[in-house]
Amino acid sequence: MRSQLRFTMHPDDEAALVTELLRDPAILFVDGPRWKTVTPPTTRDISAIGSYCIIWSPEDLPRLSAEFIQAHNDWYCRDENSTIQFLRCKMTETVIVEGSFAMSTGPAEANAAANVERRYKFLCRAIKRTYRNSVVQWRNPRRPDAPAGPSRSANPSAPDRSLWVGPAAMTWMASHADRQVKTFLTGFVEGTIIEPG
Repeated sequence: MRSQLRFTMHPDDEAALVTELLRDPAILFVDGPRWKTVTPPTTRDISAIGSYCIIWSPEDLPRLSAEFIQAHNDWYCRDENSTIQFLRCKMTETVIVEGSFAMSTGPAEANAAANVERRYKFLCRAIKRTYRNSVVQWRNPRRPDAPAGPSRSANPSAPDRSLWVGPAAMTWMASHADRQVKTFLTGFVEGTIIEPG
């Protein structure tokens, strides 16, 4: 199974979701797919993790295997198919960069795949229960406003049904007109909150 869920989280949204996730005592966080040792350092403290968090349970797979990459002098995870990849949102004074959960369990052992899929579905249900979609509209300020054409998409876009916005992120964005969401920090395209029609 392969799947991805995109979201916009304020730190308060993330804290609430991580609290739910950590009710499972087997859950560990790994800071990204590259490590300086063959065995990755793990934690249950999300503040110790950078922008790329691997959500892993030793109950699914007792050990994450890694391959040494000589050119970078580090180890690279080879068992991401038995984990959930959590790209965390970044935030500045006026922008939240969207994040995502992703998984691809195809090559994973059957029991590990079933457990990863169960956890992933739990996270998706938790988000869809309290977050809202179809409330962000994308616009490129460097292009003229125009409907979709044969070689271009509409500017601004239709409401984005696949982006889920957390309640604290909604409040934060709605409180100032200059606050927006982006797919990456230096991108030109801006997402702003709209009221669904």
